[in-house]
Amino acid sequence: MSHLRLLLVSLGLALSGCSGLLHSSAPQLQLYMVQAPQAVTVNADGAAGSSSAPRTIGPTLRIARPLPAPGLNTDRIALTRPGNRLDYYAGGRWSAPLSDVVSDLQLAAFRADPVWSAVADDRGTLNADYLLQTSVDRFSAEYATQTAPPTIRVDLHCLLIRRSDGVLVGSFAVRQSQQAQANRMASVVAVFSQVADQAVLAVAAQADQLLRSAKSPAVP
Repeated sequence: MSHLRLLLVSLGLALSGCSGLLHSSAPQLQLYMVQAPQAVTVNADGAAGSSSAPRTIGPTLRIARPLPAPGLNTDRIALTRPGNRLDYYAGGRWSAPLSDVVSDLQLAAFRADPVWSAVADDRGTLNADYLLQTSVDRFSAEYATQTAPPTIRVDLHCLLIRRSDGVLVGSFAVRQSQQAQANRMASVVAVFSQVADQAVLAVAAQADQLLRSAKSPAVP
């Protein structure tokens, strides 16, 4: 048997053995969704109100595709370990890249807000009055120790821009956090949904406040 044939046979046996090992030990890939906020309105302080308020003719909003920080621009579920080490959960993924996840959450929150007569994201063609730009600075589970349940942190930084002249109406930051009840994937994802919902509802409330302030008559 030639040396080449021996090499190919050896590689085949090695790969055959490894494939069985990988099949038995690799975690099964699971896709997780972040549940959108309930269809409620938001007040200036971020508190939920009634969703039955009638729509009025008002400004329109376009939500730009959010910009995740380095390491977050992925569908992998990020975590940080002691020493500020970035890592990801094995076998778990968001149902879409993080920019799409956050965009969909914002879309749901603002569409439930009667301050805006129409809201669209970058997938639409709405020529809106205002543009919301968002940076996702944190969207991760942070571990203080190797075994304790992590604290879920979502930090967003937003700009509200008037599109007619490009004027910055204002900027603001939203930071939300909550500790998971257990160091299990189901618990971690559930708290991600809660914290992310709180964050996007706070974003809607802050944007509404900026809009009201911009439209208020100047005090002499």
